[in-house]
Amino acid sequence: MRTVRTGTAIAAATLAIGAGLALGPAAQANTTQGYIAGGGSVTDDWGDEGLLSSGSHANSNATAVWQWVLWAEGAKESNGTRYDQSDIDCQFGPNTTYATKNLQSRWGLTVDGKVGTQTFGRFDVFMGLGSDGQTITYYGDNFDGYQHKFTLKRISGKYYVQDPGSGKGWKVAYYNSKTAC
Repeated sequence: MRTVRTGTAIAAATLAIGAGLALGPAAQANTTQGYIAGGGSVTDDWGDEGLLSSGSHANSNATAVWQWVLWAEGAKESNGTRYDQSDIDCQFGPNTTYATKNLQSRWGLTVDGKVGTQTFGRFDVFMGLGSDGQTITYYGDNFDGYQHKFTLKRISGKYYVQDPGSGKGWKVAYYNSKTAC
């Protein structure tokens, strides 16, 4: 059973506002901005983002963010194994397309292998904002006895992602740039 952190996110956002921390502008879908954007509550940042697929922003840091979701959710790959951290490569190839379809099917969404507003928006509610007003944790499904989660950052309205193993630090979740993998 998944733990939804909506209350935690709202409480943390309220605390941050009360402490005088700026959470940034409201979320706006605009890939021409060049990055995944958000503001205010983290539980409504993603439903208006741009398209990710094998033909749209296929080699990007934004794709890495989606691949982290696939890992956290335990999406299945074409060989039947679960998506793992070594699959996070910033490339929306056949493996990511297959795992996306698997997750869309599990979530009861249109199964097209593309991450559009419906798919992006589905995982909004599983994010929680940290007390620092910048750290965001995504809580995946409890599929193997423990809940997988990963961390993003949102600073001045821009989302940041880390490569799972390179130690390259935090990188802006750009739609047209692949620097995190």
